[in-house]
Amino acid sequence: MKNICIQIKKSRECNVVEYGNSKLDFKKYTKQIWLAGLGAFSKAEEEGSKLFETLVQTGSELEAKSKEISNYDTNEISKKTKSSVIETKDKIEKLVEYGIYQSLSKMGLVTVKDLQKLEKMILELHQKIDIILEENNEIKNNIQQK
Repeated sequence: MKNICIQIKKSRECNVVEYGNSKLDFKKYTKQIWLAGLGAFSKAEEEGSKLFETLVQTGSELEAKSKEISNYDTNEISKKTKSSVIETKDKIEKLVEYGIYQSLSKMGLVTVKDLQKLEKMILELHQKIDIILEENNEIKNNIQQK
């Protein structure tokens, strides 16, 4: 299905419809459609019911297509747009964080990541010291028992 994007902008003089890169004067276009309809009706009277039936069938097909377009699932479009925005936001956040980290590192300033690494190292050292103290106490107890 072809995606159709119509944006209506209201100006002082008339309504303008933008379809892709082209702009249509909404009032002028509406009047032309009306006149075309009158002309078609006049031709239908002149040439008989065959042309009129063809025009009715064409109009029905156009109406069905416009209903199909208007019934397109807007929820799906909304979900895709939201997902795309979230992905873009995440990418931008990562780029900004990396840029800030690089700038702070070049200036010799401590970053949150640096502090987190230090905290992890301190915890590991604390665990190793506890193990050494336990082993030391066991050795001390063994010596005192002998």
